Amino acid sequence: MIYGIDVSHHQEFIDWKLVKKSGARFAFIKASEGETYADPMFDENIHGAVEAGVLPGTYHFFLPRYDPLAQARHYAQVLQENAVDAPCLPPCIDLETPGLGKAGLNKALRIFIEEMYNLTGRKCILYVSPGFWNSYLPVPVQSGYKLQPSEVDWAVEYPLWLAHYTTGLPYQIYPWVGWRFWQYTSAGRIAGVATKVDLNFFQGSLEELFKLAAS
Repeated sequence: MIYGIDVSHHQEFIDWKLVKKSGARFAFIKASEGETYADPMFDENIHGAVEAGVLPGTYHFFLPRYDPLAQARHYAQVLQENAVDAPCLPPCIDLETPGLGKAGLNKALRIFIEEMYNLTGRKCILYVSPGFWNSYLPVPVQSGYKLQPSEVDWAVEYPLWLAHYTTGLPYQIYPWVGWRFWQYTSAGRIAGVATKVDLNFFQGSLEELFKLAAS
């Protein structure tokens, strides 16, 4: 597995050369939130990562109370305004705020992801924890030996970034089999970052990681 981090302005100044020297090969960097907010450290972080040789990814913190189309367009605009001439992981939606009810959140999520594909030509990575996904999305429940009809089968087409803080391997959540990225702690430490930081693994080889960045 390949080691990486995810950051936002909360990590303040980051010495990306030290981050790379410490073994991180990729970093998800907060770009935006809601309909109008852009992370004030995004431009500095993404360019710093690229210059240090750390493969960048980006994420949007999704807020269900706002229009999913407007959020996708805002995220895409922030990415365009801070574009880097280097490989970058697909855009990511950070899903950890409940709202709209199960069916409503599922619909809003699909609208956002489909609009991001229309705007960027790339399939989003979906970041979520098992507890959130199973509580706030219409995940099927088992009845005897069968699962009830599901409204979340569409999500299997998108790479899963699973947030699960455990000493063992993370849970599997429906409809995915396994995961692509695993955020295994929010209290990590790495040289180059003065604060605590989220730590992650990519399940695959370095070649597969860069292949995903090219998709």
